[in-house]
Amino acid sequence: MYGLKADVDLSFRMGKELIQVAVGPADVQFNLHESVSLSVQSRVEHSSKGSVKVWEGDENEPISACSLLALIGSSVVSVQGDPDGTLTLEFSNGDFVKVFDTEGYEAYQICNGDQRIYV
Repeated sequence: MYGLKADVDLSFRMGKELIQVAVGPADVQFNLHESVSLSVQSRVEHSSKGSVKVWEGDENEPISACSLLALIGSSVVSVQGDPDGTLTLEFSNGDFVKVFDTEGYEAYQICNGDQRIYV
């Protein structure tokens, strides 16, 4: 809905280990060390070993987010935010996660301690 500002600094995610993935009826939460988190209510693509799994935020299909559990224990090695709101994370196990903005709705929130970024 809001996109990402061109000057947003997402480097605080670098090197942080993913310690928890929580799946709810309409969101997926990624919790990393040092109070860094990502809460998603929009489309998530998880690319692993040539396969792409998609979670569309459908409350009736939480099982489609299960592939994300394989990321637990991996660290973020790169992060890219595009002005259209697409957020791409690369993990130390070689997997990628893409989170997409959603027109008309808040798509995701990035938290770093008290700092909040809403997209």
